[in-house]
Amino acid sequence: MKNDNLDHENRPVKYGITPDELRQIQQRRIEAHAARETSDALNLLRAVKLGAALRESQD
Repeated sequence: MKNDNLDHENRPVKYGITPDELRQIQQRRIEAHAARETSDALNLLRAVKLGAALRESQD
C-alpha cells in the first residue's frame, strides 16, 4: 500500500494559526474561565441560601 502522505501532491495540508487567531483563542479561554468561576460562585451562594432556608424551616 502506498503512503499518500509521502506524495507531495496528496499530503495533508497544515495551516498554522496567526498570532491574531492565537490571541482570540486565548481570550475565549479566559472569558470561558471567568464565566465558569462566576457560575460556580452563584451555585455555591444558592446552595448556602437553600441550606439556611431548610434549617429555618426545620426549627
